[in-house]
Amino acid sequence: MLCATGSWGTSIALSVEGHAVPYSLFSLFKGPGESVRLELLGSEIDQIQLYLDGKAHGARDGTAWVLDAPEQSGLYTLQLNHARSNERKRINLFVGHPADILSDGFLNGYRIGAAPQPNPRYPRRYAKPEFLYEVTAQNIDTRLSPHFTLKQFVCKQVSGYPKYVVLQPSLLVLLERLVAEVQASGFAIDTLGVISGYRTPYYNKRIGNVPTSRHVYGDAFDFFVDVDGDGLMDDLNRDGQRNRADVDWLFSLIETFSRKSENALLTGGIGRYYRASHHGGFVHVDTRGYRARW
Repeated sequence: MLCATGSWGTSIALSVEGHAVPYSLFSLFKGPGESVRLELLGSEIDQIQLYLDGKAHGARDGTAWVLDAPEQSGLYTLQLNHARSNERKRINLFVGHPADILSDGFLNGYRIGAAPQPNPRYPRRYAKPEFLYEVTAQNIDTRLSPHFTLKQFVCKQVSGYPKYVVLQPSLLVLLERLVAEVQASGFAIDTLGVISGYRTPYYNKRIGNVPTSRHVYGDAFDFFVDVDGDGLMDDLNRDGQRNRADVDWLFSLIETFSRKSENALLTGGIGRYYRASHHGGFVHVDTRGYRARW
């Protein structure tokens, strides 16, 4: 069960990269020495202290805590403590390796492949990832947000450790909100069934996908709803059958979700894929920044 438990509070109001993050646990991905800004919302900002791996860190800048990410790659823990209420919010801070240190498409023995080519129509949205984040046997089960772990986003190519991943915080926000939408529709899920998260450009090419698939940029996720744990899409429209109508139901739910004004910063692609020999049907979502449907 992936739901966050314990004493983590949720009343420290936080915004990251424009996204409201009401969760007691979240994750950020930065480069060595890159600036991190945690925007605090509410009336008791002066009651909140930031810690990095247990030591007071950073500085206040108006309504935000700011810090520079450590210079060494790895996984660090940021924690916001509320002095009066003793509530806490934890943030995993992943510090990555610069993508330009690859040698012949490899990083520490892990095959990444050639960086995706820029898209002249959307140069910023299709810029090649700058950093790659290390996945080890020790951190692969790290919980990134209340309902998702790092393992769910790792590329499916077969390899030993270390592996590497690219992941955008906007995707975590989108998926957490979609879990809430599915739960509100009456399905008691703890997470979403995974078809595909991040893909290395090498793996993406090997499976015949387009070079500019959003999966290589770390903001795409293919998933299904699986309450009973059998690895297939559930009977979501409750007609007693499991077929393409359930994929359509999930697509429609996400489409309605995407039209809500509070989700405007999560605009992206939604695609439906019906049952095939190697899967039971799923839906694709991403946060590319403009609307796409298929």
